[in-house]
Amino acid sequence: MTRTVRILRVALPIAFVAFVALLVLSWNRSGTRRNDGDADPVTSTQRPEDKPQAEAIKFEDVQTIGGRVVSRIRATRVVGFESGWSTLEGVHLTIYRANGQTYELSCPQAQYNSETKEADVKGGVKLTSSDGIEVQTAEMRFDGTRLTNRIPVRFRVDRWRGNGGALDLDVPAETLKLFQKVTATMEPEQPAEPPLVINAEDALFRRTENDVTFSKDVVGTRAADRMSSDRVIGRFTTDRKRLLGLEGHQAVEIIMAAAANAGEDLGGRKRITGDRFFTEFTAAGDVLAINVVGESGPARALLDGPPRREIEASSFRVAVANRAVSEMKAEGQVVMVETAPARREVRVDTATISFDPVRHRASTGFFEGNFKYRDPKTQASSIRAHYDITNDQIVLTASPGFDPTVVSDGQTLKAKQIEFSPKSGVAKATGSVVAELVSKGGVSAESTNLFPAGKPVFVNSDLLVMRQLEKTAAFSGNVRAWQDQNTLFASELTVQGTGQTLTARGNVRTVLYNTGTEVRRVPLRSKSDQLLARRAERDVELSGSVTIEDESRTMSGEKATLFFDAQRKIERIEASEKVVLVEKTANRKGTGDKVIYQLKQKMAYLHGSPATATDPQGSLSGQQIVFDLARNRVQVLSPTGETQGTFKQQP
Repeated sequence: MTRTVRILRVALPIAFVAFVALLVLSWNRSGTRRNDGDADPVTSTQRPEDKPQAEAIKFEDVQTIGGRVVSRIRATRVVGFESGWSTLEGVHLTIYRANGQTYELSCPQAQYNSETKEADVKGGVKLTSSDGIEVQTAEMRFDGTRLTNRIPVRFRVDRWRGNGGALDLDVPAETLKLFQKVTATMEPEQPAEPPLVINAEDALFRRTENDVTFSKDVVGTRAADRMSSDRVIGRFTTDRKRLLGLEGHQAVEIIMAAAANAGEDLGGRKRITGDRFFTEFTAAGDVLAINVVGESGPARALLDGPPRREIEASSFRVAVANRAVSEMKAEGQVVMVETAPARREVRVDTATISFDPVRHRASTGFFEGNFKYRDPKTQASSIRAHYDITNDQIVLTASPGFDPTVVSDGQTLKAKQIEFSPKSGVAKATGSVVAELVSKGGVSAESTNLFPAGKPVFVNSDLLVMRQLEKTAAFSGNVRAWQDQNTLFASELTVQGTGQTLTARGNVRTVLYNTGTEVRRVPLRSKSDQLLARRAERDVELSGSVTIEDESRTMSGEKATLFFDAQRKIERIEASEKVVLVEKTANRKGTGDKVIYQLKQKMAYLHGSPATATDPQGSLSGQQIVFDLARNRVQVLSPTGETQGTFKQQP
């Protein structure tokens, strides 16, 4: 390149000087010299104020340096003037460049100054090169190394064609600058593809660097897409036939699907802004992706809905397939907001949004790293999440040391995996489920008979399905619910409303401390197949193989009901069907059809046909047996039947 510059700086002025010298010599020695009586040369359109000295017809000259041809000059008429200027008509100049390429310049008229090495060409100038440049304009100025003008030009450079308000062609530097409002169209490789049209204030083509730079208020359009920036650079292959990439700097705006064709659905308008962008191309020259980077602040993307989405991030990568967005990846402090029907906000390290290949609308999202979700009712957090946008479902998954969490209407839920739908209000949790139920408009269990304190109730299970609209929570698999010391175990637990109904099934066990008036150190325990508690009623129903333990006393039957007082403390228990009452301290056992146990008085009333009581001292039977557990007494009552008893003499 340096050698080319040196040769051209020497060759071009020498070529023009030699040209003028040969003009004078030809005028003195050739048969083309005019007689004094002949008419003066026609100079009115070229140098009317100057005095001609010599004229030649059909001039041609070849200039060489070191045995290499550097230029060839041809003209149909040449006139030398007293001022040192020469005029040429029918001019054709060939410049042979060191890289083997040539510039060809032709015009009707030209003027050249042998002292200053200036040249002006006018009258419809055409400049072409053997490597893909073509410029047409009304006139140019040549100073020996640069061709310039300040009037409109039409150009073709490789795959670019267009027009500009002025040009500056630096021959040694192999650069062509077009400025004062440039419009350039890059012709597509395939006829069916849409062209890329760029408008800018300046365009600089660097031939040795195989690139072009558009500057100042750059706007590019391609079919339904539009981009703008302060500066855009296009890079090409060495043959400058295939675009390797575009990059833009400052005030970047990319609008995709901005103006789709009639009847064409590209999924709605997508606008991305930032400080810098660059493209990725396939081996075939198709756009693979557009990257937008925020440097002075976050980059932003605005996606038409429904619902409308606004995304902020450090950078975006927008993948393109068949002229439509196929994927959008946002990285670095990502904030995504959906504005309708209710505002939703997602904060995460990385978000990848995939688009439906048919409808070209956002269909799924994958979020990785410190995921945070918020809407008017729900908050959620996890390390990663999958968002089924089409079906409005979010799936949160665990990572080592961190389980996802969802808080909705005051309820807190943790598990290995949580699926929830913000629109339908349905949440499903699986694996090591921990739920905190409180009364804030959603499902809750406190202030019920089982969990009387106005505190949260915690529930563990393997699986949970929570429906906010119906206000139900269904736990299954190794269920454990507790409040303070009161605890319930079961295979399944269903909570309806704010504790209105609580149902447990499968190996149900309870550990209750809210019994009587005193502070209990030993809880009342129960076992059953099923448990039903209703907040509006002061009782809890147990059914199926019921067993109840109160200190040293055990009651069993097929059914039992725990009755509570106004302070939600158990005041009595009623059991029925195959009732067995065992008092361990007295080694006493009672059987019957029904038993009523008063906890505060420690009195048990056993009914049967007959009811029986046995202990080491003997046995009793009758319609009713009263156990005074506090005084260790037994009384048999049979108002309408027989009473029997046996006595065993102690050794």
